Amino acid sequence: MILLSVLGYEGLGSLAGGVLLMATPDGSSMRMPVDIMHGTFKDFLIPGIILFGLGVINVVAFFAVLQRKKTGWIRAALATGGMTIWFLVEIVILRELHWLHAMWGLPVVAGVIATVPLIPAKKREVKQ
Repeated sequence: MILLSVLGYEGLGSLAGGVLLMATPDGSSMRMPVDIMHGTFKDFLIPGIILFGLGVINVVAFFAVLQRKKTGWIRAALATGGMTIWFLVEIVILRELHWLHAMWGLPVVAGVIATVPLIPAKKREVKQ
């Protein structure tokens, strides 16, 4: 349940955030000035596309885990790993920690931890 909650929360949030950043690359819809990126990007279009893509990955992982597919663990690992990288890069680019990093980033940590039990144990042959 924890992993499904994290994947759903991050997936929907990333899709919504990505759409807003792509629709208004100047950041006006989210009240974020472009200069907070310190010249890394000229506007929010590319970050919006990346964020939207991460949202898609999280939603796909959500349904794979929900349906208990064998690939669910790998999709969940890609989704939570991708979000971890997103937050680390975002913090480096912004050069600050914001309270929103905790709101969106801490659930990702819980998702990473919740993904571990899904990793299949390697089957060992018993030699006689």
